[in-house]
Amino acid sequence: MPPDIPKRKESLPQYISSQRAPHIRTPLSSSSFFNTNFKARGRNMSNSRLRIALSKPIVRVLLVGSLLIGLVLLSRLGNGEDDGAWDASSWSDRHGNGRTVSPGSRKGWSLWSNTPKLRTDQRVPRPILTRQNATLPPPTHPGRSRRLKPGSDPENPEYIEGPLPTLDEAWEFLHPLLREIKSRTPSVPREHELTEPIFPPFLKDDLKERYRHLRDVFDENTGQWVRGPERRWFLVTVCRQVAGMLADWFHAWTVLADFLGPESLVFSLFEGDSADGSGEILAYAMRTHLLNIGVPPSNIHIQTQLPAVDWDNHHRIELLAQMRNSGMQPFYDTAATGLSPDGHPWAGIVFYNDVYLSATHFLELMHQHFKQDADMTCGWDHAGKWFYDGWVARDMSGDLFTPFPVKEEDKDLPQKLFPSSPETLKRYNRLLPFQVFAAWNGITVMSPEPFLPPYNVRFRRGTPRTNDFWECQASESSFISWDFWKYGFGRIAVVPGVHATYGKGDAMLRGWVEWPSEEDSYGETIWWNPNPPQRIRCHDWPDGLGKGYWAWDTVRWVKPPKLEIPSASETTAQP
Repeated sequence: MPPDIPKRKESLPQYISSQRAPHIRTPLSSSSFFNTNFKARGRNMSNSRLRIALSKPIVRVLLVGSLLIGLVLLSRLGNGEDDGAWDASSWSDRHGNGRTVSPGSRKGWSLWSNTPKLRTDQRVPRPILTRQNATLPPPTHPGRSRRLKPGSDPENPEYIEGPLPTLDEAWEFLHPLLREIKSRTPSVPREHELTEPIFPPFLKDDLKERYRHLRDVFDENTGQWVRGPERRWFLVTVCRQVAGMLADWFHAWTVLADFLGPESLVFSLFEGDSADGSGEILAYAMRTHLLNIGVPPSNIHIQTQLPAVDWDNHHRIELLAQMRNSGMQPFYDTAATGLSPDGHPWAGIVFYNDVYLSATHFLELMHQHFKQDADMTCGWDHAGKWFYDGWVARDMSGDLFTPFPVKEEDKDLPQKLFPSSPETLKRYNRLLPFQVFAAWNGITVMSPEPFLPPYNVRFRRGTPRTNDFWECQASESSFISWDFWKYGFGRIAVVPGVHATYGKGDAMLRGWVEWPSEEDSYGETIWWNPNPPQRIRCHDWPDGLGKGYWAWDTVRWVKPPKLEIPSASETTAQP
């Protein structure tokens, strides 16, 4: 909060009530008031000698005059210093002339009202008008907005350049594009409102401060944040049927570009086999929008409406590995230098599935990745109340995060988590990051080094079984964790507060980002174990073509990968 804003009192103002004696005075019992014969007095007053003969018109005039005089007197009383709310006290009580008025009633506010007096040492609340001023200066990025020049050759496009747009200007450009393509694409379900994300399309000031280190560095000599070194993030997804998520994706990409700088983001998106208009929306709006918010043309890699996959004639895990590697290819192409297309070092790879996300989801994982000095940092994905990525994830005991399949009698009970790792459960319950052997969980941030020479980690299927070797037939994303451990990159973390969801209803109920809760001896920092579990629980994927298999019929406990140090001959980049 800026220093010029007076701090609002957190407690209510304290009041002191004026003590006031009763305004109706009870006569003493000796008063002649109680000895009066009212009936006799009335008969005497009706004696003929006391009667005054008045005509009816005169009586009416007197009554009207009395009424007017009374109204005038009342109005004068109301216009004095005693304006306020009516109460039942007498006139003399209110003006302090009666014998029973307490001294306190002669002070402070007008005594028209019995409202207690406000203590003078309490601040009277006033409207705060300083919100008209920006609390944090907007970042200055070197990028330029680009719009395709009319008549330009699509193979060799020319652009009209301009200053980077603000968020509001970006929405003004984006939303008409999305409305137009939706109106032209009948396959987009009506309930998918492309311009209205579920999650906030902005960052609050406290989040900007939390994530500022991802963009700037603190100069200890000047005590100021200054522009940090150029970093490049590779954002990649292989997706289908994501029309319902695109409102949040477009807004997340925009907020990330606005905060981190559009020149710092490299996008790779592969989409195919969608029947909900995802391909049409992305093909029409994504590149145009990214160029407008300042992402350089060389940083945009989009392929949409890819042909349907022939699952029946392919090994499922092998084909999924090929698809993910296709999305990663623009990054692999830089392996010879280890630098981004514009010559700057890579900060990290962010790989996300078809899940609902906001900029805060991305930034919190990036933040934890740096703060924890991790090699891989994952979120927590949901299918309803259940943890989703159960086949991939293994805790540091080598076991599943949660027993699966779920017993019928347990389906209405809370999910059982980490039965083999009580310490992990304690950190999970506090939303504290924790170390695992393997995870993916819908979205993950990975260090670039394991994918570069000499390690050259890639998505893959398990090595086919032989008489001498039987590798666990795990998923293609599991083997990223396995191979990270093989080369000594075992700092794999899960951030349980970053919730990734696959359905719109889940996104609205469970898809938010929650924050770590440090208490007692439980801090946010992970104490890394350099050694993997002694054994890893394995549920093999059957070695056959097609995807109609079930991996949960068998279970094995296998050894973790042995630590390997690549030889000098392996320092060349793989395709």
